[in-house]
Amino acid sequence: YPNEQASDFAFLPFGGGARKCVGDQFAMLEAAATLSQLLKNYNFEFEGSPDDVGMKTGATIHTMNGLNMRVTKVDPEAPLPSSDGYWEKQHLKRGFSASGKPYTTKDAVASQNMPKKERPDDPGNAYPSP
Repeated sequence: YPNEQASDFAFLPFGGGARKCVGDQFAMLEAAATLSQLLKNYNFEFEGSPDDVGMKTGATIHTMNGLNMRVTKVDPEAPLPSSDGYWEKQHLKRGFSASGKPYTTKDAVASQNMPKKERPDDPGNAYPSP
């Protein structure tokens, strides 16, 4: 069996080296197209917390406790569901913007928690009302 030290490509899905599968790129394209259709037509939600999944490594990476998901069909007429912002909170905790991208300037970091101005003459709620 393959491990971190030795692998003769016997158990890898598309092989490797001189005998590498010629259709591997086409298969990966088909997999991406299938996944995009699944994500378009179904919602996937964690059953529990993402922190409970765990990870173990070997020749490949596996979940320790499985990846239990709840799958529901998307109603194309329904409005988009709201989120509790779990991933956005994780990004902000690690010093990234809510979209997960790093801040590019010191001003962007300093202003991440500044209140938004509603009018040009609004001081941004700098003085809370009594």
